Amino acid sequence: MARWTGHAEIASVLDAASRWRTRCFEQSISALTDRALWTLENLNDLLLRFAGHPIDGSNRDFLDKLKEQLNQAPAPVIQLAAEALWFLFLFPSPSLMKAQTKREQVQTVWQWTGEQAPNSPYLDDAHLAGVGHPGTAYMTYRYAEFEYLLRIVIAFKSTPQMDQRRLLQDNPPWTFMEWLDSQPGSDRRLERNALLYFMFPDEFERNTSRDHRRQIYEAFKNKLPENERIKARTKNNGDYDKAILAIRRVLEKELGTTELDFYQDSLNNQWFAEYKDAKRKSFTSWFDEFFSDRGLQLNQSGRDTKIQKLQEKKAISTETGYWTDESGLTAKPPRWLIHFDLTQANLAASVPEGRQSRRIGFANTKGGDSGALAVRILGVAKTDVGTFEVIDTWEWLLLFCFPGGLKPGSAAQTFDDFDPVTGELTYMGEQVPYIFSALLTENTAEETFTATVGAQKRMINYRDATAALTKLINVRTNGGGDA
Repeated sequence: MARWTGHAEIASVLDAASRWRTRCFEQSISALTDRALWTLENLNDLLLRFAGHPIDGSNRDFLDKLKEQLNQAPAPVIQLAAEALWFLFLFPSPSLMKAQTKREQVQTVWQWTGEQAPNSPYLDDAHLAGVGHPGTAYMTYRYAEFEYLLRIVIAFKSTPQMDQRRLLQDNPPWTFMEWLDSQPGSDRRLERNALLYFMFPDEFERNTSRDHRRQIYEAFKNKLPENERIKARTKNNGDYDKAILAIRRVLEKELGTTELDFYQDSLNNQWFAEYKDAKRKSFTSWFDEFFSDRGLQLNQSGRDTKIQKLQEKKAISTETGYWTDESGLTAKPPRWLIHFDLTQANLAASVPEGRQSRRIGFANTKGGDSGALAVRILGVAKTDVGTFEVIDTWEWLLLFCFPGGLKPGSAAQTFDDFDPVTGELTYMGEQVPYIFSALLTENTAEETFTATVGAQKRMINYRDATAALTKLINVRTNGGGDA
């Protein structure tokens, strides 16, 4: 269930969200008192005062502007504004906004009426603990999120009650999600995702980032049958939401628990690009310093080419498991592609046949100070004859260290041929000696990849893939060692 985050406070936060849905959204009652604050009349009045009288071009903060906009507003409208902020503040975690700050701001707005803020348990630290980091834009553009929330509640309450019930009860949560996505602003406002999570915490994930949802989908889509994957070329928010819920259901069965969260370490490091990039940089920064002290440098093939770019370009053919002719990457490959044959009982790794597939990468060697080369290896699963699937969440680094540096080449010099059988490496048409070589893992051993082979599911893990890769690659160091 998506409501599980591993943090005890989540129960209190979701209790507050459930109270808001029942009392404020579906009815018109205050979340913090027993007054009728969330009426259509109050909402329209607040929206008119806020959106109808924008204060632009000023260095004043949000609350300062809001106070001016609510000048002479009826007390219920001001108190409604305080509760709308309270709901917006339910999502941000302490890394963006602490519970005390949330509470103080809600109390400040409420007290513009001349009345003390209510002594409600829903203003305590537990209920304001937050569920995730929605990104700094959530606060920077608070005015836009605030307006969007008001407009959504107004749109819902302006709908006949029979239709309101249908939206909430017919095929939940998808009927409501489709209605929400038909409202202006839902394609870009972060509150859209927070609202869905709080309305349906078992089906929607606790994230507001479309890029994160894209990464989660791309990392785990292989766990879904082909007919459950997103078919649309232009994927929308709802496409990702439905697919990720299906992925969650598969993971829950595989792991034997409903207590999983895409931001926990064991899953986070399988999809979060920044996490994996940080691990790679942690290693390479040490090597950069090591070689710099010796007047040399570490070259990294494909350093700046993100997997997202390769996905968007459809750079790897699903028919050959190699670079497509249209991608133009055969000459300057940002990854060394390795096949893993899932059609055989015993997992084996191999180099794609022909077409310069032993060309492992390229680097800027024109300075003549290249002391090492790090090649990024990307796996491609063979699932049938002429059918391949990129394992785009797994990578390895193959490292070569050269005595005294390589002779000068070009700004994008290709490493033409590495023979994994003999360990010989060709550079500028000549075999080049290396004194050290290592295969470095970037993923955890138990991470799995699933594909359909024939009519059956075949699952492999990163440990076994690494073992197959180790059997494939032989090295021949000259006076050094290997790892």
